Amino acid sequence: GTEPLFSLDPIDSTMPTASNAEGSMQIKRFEPEWLAGTRVGEVMFQADYHLKELSMGEFEQPVLGMKSCMDIDSKENDEEWSGREWFIVRKAEMQVSEDGVLIPFLKMGVEAREQVQGPDGLEDAPVTRPNHPLVLYAEAFTKNFDLIAERKGVVYQLRELAKASIMAKYLLESGHRLGE
Repeated sequence: GTEPLFSLDPIDSTMPTASNAEGSMQIKRFEPEWLAGTRVGEVMFQADYHLKELSMGEFEQPVLGMKSCMDIDSKENDEEWSGREWFIVRKAEMQVSEDGVLIPFLKMGVEAREQVQGPDGLEDAPVTRPNHPLVLYAEAFTKNFDLIAERKGVVYQLRELAKASIMAKYLLESGHRLGE
């Protein structure tokens, strides 16, 4: 299968659907689709949504000196921009201690892409400039990820969910059988 994925995607405003009848501009997209309505899916959604709130300056930043995209942008230029960001697993492995204890090891981060107008609406730019406000925010968040996870419950839950996923994948792929 594929790795689980959550994305908050823009709704095509030209297509009338039950989703945008309420005036929503975005739709939740889960892969695999069965994640929708599960606790795992909800953790993924809540973490993603909170990342967006933090990056746009809706809440105080979790690390002293960290700036929201809006704070970064106000100092850089008056140019309008669009972009998106998401959590990623940068490194995942299972470590085994000398006495056989399984320890999931994980490095997470945030990636960002500038969006440009394409024939079908907004699309990820092939290359995002390194001084784009979202890229700078993603780099700061990634640098402080573990500290932020300790301060922001939903980011902590996402990180622990990723660790559980690493453990489950390892157990399945290695053929381990668990006792009752």
